[in-house]
Amino acid sequence: MISFVAAGLIGALVALAELVSRYRDDPWRALISLPAGLYVVVNLAGSVSGLWMIKQFGWTFGAAGAGLELTQVLVAGFGSSTLFRSSLFNVTVGNQVVGVGPSAVLTVLLSAADRAVDRGQAKIRSEQVRRIMDKYPFERGADALFQYSIAALQNFTPTETKALEDRISSLRSGRESTLPDQVKSYLLGLALQTLVGEKTLRELVDSLLPVIEQPPPAEQVLLSTLEAVGKSELRSLQARSGLPLYEFSRVLDALASAGRVSIDGDPGEETVSLANATA
Repeated sequence: MISFVAAGLIGALVALAELVSRYRDDPWRALISLPAGLYVVVNLAGSVSGLWMIKQFGWTFGAAGAGLELTQVLVAGFGSSTLFRSSLFNVTVGNQVVGVGPSAVLTVLLSAADRAVDRGQAKIRSEQVRRIMDKYPFERGADALFQYSIAALQNFTPTETKALEDRISSLRSGRESTLPDQVKSYLLGLALQTLVGEKTLRELVDSLLPVIEQPPPAEQVLLSTLEAVGKSELRSLQARSGLPLYEFSRVLDALASAGRVSIDGDPGEETVSLANATA
């Protein structure tokens, strides 16, 4: 009886380990879902039935004496996962190859668990990311958050690091580059939350946000000048700010791209104002 319990526990642990590896951002919430529980029970039952077959057919796997029962338990516990992934034969349906055998049962159960867990977590994850990233600027803060996350956790694989770099590049210059800056922040938050979890992401953003929100000195000079003089001609604003022409042009372009200032008028007669003062 003890051997059957041990084999079942091993099969259940194998199933739990697989589920945890698939839902890294919040494994506990994934494990308590009904489909995930069914998946664990099926693996447990497979290990128990596998041990029963081993004993009925008298398979020893080359072991004898005191190590025989332990070998049988280990083979049943870990071997059932391999059995459930096997196919007796394949059938082509349309453009897909469908395996007929135990793997078909496992695929259905795992797909059901995936869909159920994803549906349950989608609303929670989106609400969490919205609260965390609501005030975080993507253009100014994406690189800082990316590098800070890597430095803080130290367990990013090269593949994960490259995937995040590509994600940021796609949001900046790919087909998603036209999305609003705030939506880009949400998408970056979702990508990072999958790897670091909700609590860690919140702590990283809370640490960086005061620094990211503070304008660089040159930007602060230009904004302060606009606050003092209000709407101003471009040339007059550059003279009043005291910034070199190159620095003035660079900072003005950055502020305009961020939507913090508005530039109106024809070339040579442009006027600049704070964005919230144009109405």
